Amino acid sequence: MTGGGTGGHIFPAIAIADEIMKRESTSDILFVGAKGRMEEKVVPENNYEIKLIEVSGFNRKNIFKNITFVKNYLTSLRKCKKIINEFKPDVVVGTGGYVSGPVVSSAVKKGIPTLIQEGNSFPGKVTKYLSGKVSRVVVNFRETEKFLKRKDNVVEISYPVRNKLKAYSKEEACRFFGLDHNLKTLFVFGGSQGAKAINECLKESINQLANNNINIIWQTGKSGYNEYSDMFSGLHKNIKILEFIKEMDYAYSASDLVVCRAGISSIMELSMFSKPVILVPLPTAAENHQEKNAISLLKRDAARIINQDNLTNSFINNVNETIQSDSILNKLSENISKIYDKDAPLKIYNEIKNIIN
Repeated sequence: MTGGGTGGHIFPAIAIADEIMKRESTSDILFVGAKGRMEEKVVPENNYEIKLIEVSGFNRKNIFKNITFVKNYLTSLRKCKKIINEFKPDVVVGTGGYVSGPVVSSAVKKGIPTLIQEGNSFPGKVTKYLSGKVSRVVVNFRETEKFLKRKDNVVEISYPVRNKLKAYSKEEACRFFGLDHNLKTLFVFGGSQGAKAINECLKESINQLANNNINIIWQTGKSGYNEYSDMFSGLHKNIKILEFIKEMDYAYSASDLVVCRAGISSIMELSMFSKPVILVPLPTAAENHQEKNAISLLKRDAARIINQDNLTNSFINNVNETIQSDSILNKLSENISKIYDKDAPLKIYNEIKNIIN
């Protein structure tokens, strides 16, 4: 297994690995990740072995700054070849991120069956480069296929969501946060590190929302937590401010509306919980993939979007209009739920078995 850099690449790899172990408990699974990135911690926490390689991203703005990229890539190819020769895998599965490039490439050169899982609507550079060479490409959105040169090895299967998330009743989930379950609940987060633009916008709107009898669960991230906590904690009993929420399933279950970035991992977890969402795509995301993810949902009437440039002017009106309308909430909930497939890990496992056979 290889994939990393963000949760959107790591969590599907873990979901697929968990399904393999569920079906064939004697399997040997080895992850290859990038040194110093998120997978270095997350993969061992999920009880899988990981080997780390030095790899860096390609600088799109200044090609003369890519000396380190070329050096690391050539070194990583040699190390990946060594890892593959020692581990002798039956199949190599890549779920995106720069680290999957040299790993999957090395497997292709040795004639080992390979599968790439692409969660984003617009495929990353690694997926586009390798899609014509691998045994199978699994896409989350059908529109992704049009960006791939080869079509005969592409199959559409929903993004596999980690199986540790559990749905709770709104009453139980609100009790977990000490909130009144009879009130509408807004959950705002910007990923584990927070999102400054979203945080600053909520800071200006939070009193008005709380005075409208709306519960607010706010995951601020580390950088702004002390400021926001000192500013608002204790002012309203229906505001819960947290630096980080480990129990995301309680937060999802408690919410009537979510405001967050448009990373694919968050989108698919919201789909699993059938939660209405206002997406604020990260404008600096690689290849603008967050905006493209958001547009894919907008076309399905499965989310609302506020671009970051319009956030200050649009936030409070969009939130109030959406959260106060049961018809809008129900429509968004129904449509976003259609993207999720609880059997996605099993379907990908079956594709893996097929390419091995």
